[in-house]
Amino acid sequence: MARPVEKVVIVGGGTAGWLSAAYLNRAFGEKVDITLVESDRIGRIGVGEATVPTLRTTFAFLGMKEEEWMPRCNAAFKSAVRLNDWRKPHPGKESHTYFHPFFTVPEPPVPNYEKPFHKRFGRGVSLAHFWLKQKLSGDTRLRETFGDAGMPLQGLCELNKAPRPMPGSDGPNPGFRYAYHFDAALMAGYLKELATGRGVHHVIADVKSVALDARGHIEKVVTETGAELTADLFLDCSGFRGLLINQTLNEPFISEKDVLLCDSAIALPSDHHPGGLRPYTSATARNEGWIWEIPLFNREGSGYVYSGQVTTPDKAEKELRDFLGTRAHDVEGNHIKMRVGHNRRSWVNNCVAVGLSSCFVEPLESTTIALIEYQLALLVLHFPDSDLDERRAKRYNETMVSAFEDIRDFIVMHYCLTDRDDTEFWRAVREAPIPDSLAEKLTEYAESVIIPDGSQLRLFETRSLWAILSGMDFDFKKAPPSVELMNDAAAWEMFEQIDKEREIYSASLPDHMDYLKALHALGAKS
Repeated sequence: MARPVEKVVIVGGGTAGWLSAAYLNRAFGEKVDITLVESDRIGRIGVGEATVPTLRTTFAFLGMKEEEWMPRCNAAFKSAVRLNDWRKPHPGKESHTYFHPFFTVPEPPVPNYEKPFHKRFGRGVSLAHFWLKQKLSGDTRLRETFGDAGMPLQGLCELNKAPRPMPGSDGPNPGFRYAYHFDAALMAGYLKELATGRGVHHVIADVKSVALDARGHIEKVVTETGAELTADLFLDCSGFRGLLINQTLNEPFISEKDVLLCDSAIALPSDHHPGGLRPYTSATARNEGWIWEIPLFNREGSGYVYSGQVTTPDKAEKELRDFLGTRAHDVEGNHIKMRVGHNRRSWVNNCVAVGLSSCFVEPLESTTIALIEYQLALLVLHFPDSDLDERRAKRYNETMVSAFEDIRDFIVMHYCLTDRDDTEFWRAVREAPIPDSLAEKLTEYAESVIIPDGSQLRLFETRSLWAILSGMDFDFKKAPPSVELMNDAAAWEMFEQIDKEREIYSASLPDHMDYLKALHALGAKS
C-alpha cells in the first residue's frame, strides 16, 4: 500500500533551491522532511534579479513582508519593462521606445466612476480591443501604444514613482500590480534563513556521486564527505548542469537556439542611472543583442545578452562597458553561457528538475523565477505518494512544456517583429524561423480571431500582448467583431478614467527612492 512521501532532498541552492525548500516546507510543514545540499564552491548565475507580479503571491504564501525582506535584499519595485531601440526610430525621432507595464483592471479613485471595465463587458473582451478599433479607424485621440493608453503606469514610471503610497500614508492606493528587483544572492540567503528556521536541513558539501536503484530511480546522493542522502523524491536545482535530470537520468534537453539566438551573457554591477531610481527594467537593443538595467536600492544590475555565434565575450563586455561608461564598476564581469530550451520531461521517475535545470528562455521579460513559482505550485498539486503514479508526472510534464512554449512564443515575438537590419545579429534575427505555434498566434492576433483568455497557463494576458504588439508596430488587420457591437462610450469613459488616474497618482505617489528609504527606516524599527 502506498504511503505518503516523507523525505525530499534538494540538490543545489540559489534562488531555485531555497525557494523550493521554503515553498514545500510552507505547504507541508513537518509532515515532509526536507534536506538541501549545496556546494560552497559553485557560483550562482545571478541574472535573476528582476521578476514579475506573481512573486507577490508566492511571497505572501511564504509569509514574507515587504518591510522585512526588501531592505535585507536591497530590493526595489518593478512596475514595467521599458524596451529601447527594438525597431528603427519613427520618422523625426532619434530612438524607438515603448513600455510593457504590469497591467491591472483600473479601479475608481473618483466618485462618478461606476464599474470596472470587465464588469461591464465580461472578462473575454479587453480594453485593448477598443484601442485597436479606434486605431484602425484612424482616430488619433488615443496614445500611440496600448501600453501607454491602457494604463497610467508609463507616465508614473517616467516620473520615477513608486507603485504604492508612502508607508503609513492614507493617500490614495492605486492597487497596481507590481514586481520586484532584488539582489539574487541576498535573496537566496534570506530564503535559506527562512527555510532553515522552519526546519529545513542544510548540508554544505559537493555531491560526489548519485546512485540509482534497480528501477532506475534515484536511491541516494553521496557527498564528498561520505554522507549518503536518501529520499522518496529528489529535486534537481543544480542549474544548467542538470546534475540529476540530465547527467544521471540522461533525460534529453531540447534546444530552442534556432528560434532564440541569444545564448550568452555578461553581467556587471553598475551605479544608478543619473536620472534617479527607475521603477522599471530597461531592455536596450544593441548591435549583437540587448542590455538589461535592473535598478536595486544600492546599485544597478546590468548585463548584455548576446549571440555567441556573431560576437565574442570580450567584444560583448566592451560594448556593455562602453554603454555604461563611468557607471560600470571596476570588477571582473560574470560571463554566462546560457542553455536555452527545456528538458523533454522535467519530472522523471522520482526526480523533478526545478529552475534552470528544467528550462530556460532568456532574461528578457524576467520569466525565470516565474517559471520556478509555477513549477512549485504545480508540484504541490501533483505531489505523489510512494507509488509515484506515472499519470501525475505525465500531466505535470505536459503542463510544463505547454507553459514553456507559451512563454517562448511571447519572447520570440519581441524579436521577430523587428525591422532592424543594421548588424549581422539583427539580420540573423529577421531570418530566423519562428515556432509554428507563434506563427499561428500572430495570424490570429492580426485578425482578432482568438482572444487570449488569461488562463492558468498564460503568464502574459491580452493587455500585455497588445502592449508588445502595439509597441513593435504590429500590422493589425481588424478588431474583434464583438467590439463593433458594443458601446464605444463605455470604453471612452475608461480611457478618460485612466487619464484622471495618471494625474491623481502623478501628484500623490511618492518618489521611488523616497519610498524605499522610508521602508528601510520602518524595517529598522521592527
